[in-house]
Amino acid sequence: MARPEIKEDRREQILDAFETCVARYGLEGATLGKTAEIAGLARPLIRHNVGNREDLQQALVDRFLSQSRQSMENLIAFLPGQNRLKAMIDMLFDPRYANPKLVRVFNALSAAAPDDKELADRLQQWLQDFVLRLENVIRQDYPEVSDRRISAVAAGLSGIYFNVEALYPIGDLGAYGEASREAALILADALEQR
Repeated sequence: MARPEIKEDRREQILDAFETCVARYGLEGATLGKTAEIAGLARPLIRHNVGNREDLQQALVDRFLSQSRQSMENLIAFLPGQNRLKAMIDMLFDPRYANPKLVRVFNALSAAAPDDKELADRLQQWLQDFVLRLENVIRQDYPEVSDRRISAVAAGLSGIYFNVEALYPIGDLGAYGEASREAALILADALEQR
């Protein structure tokens, strides 16, 4: 029997390969055979360490959502004590922090969501969690602003951010990326107007 740490390393190797496969071929095109080839493992080892394709997909979704939430928590923990929202916008729109591969994985998951209610529900919850965390950062900087206005600004910022993230796989966004960041800052400035 494999030692637990070796089994966990193997599982991560397989999930990395499946993630690459999903990013390249979409969820429907990501097969156990392609995953095994990318991982450099025999197909039976995929089943032994992770399970069948449904198990692999579930593990990928779990990992994607967990990593995404952890990244957001890390970003929030890194924010300064004041002017948190503007610092957050600077970090969210900094292309150095972009991960085009994970964007392609998310795109594949969201494309599969209409045919998978559980997946759709989990992605909806993930989106709500993201927006709620953003609202909390806004509320810390602007405690006197109404919840309605905070929600509207958070929705606008999220929309701009997700649009830019979705475009990172095509390459450097240049002026468009910078203009999007500026639009987010203008929207944040609207919180100071009453």
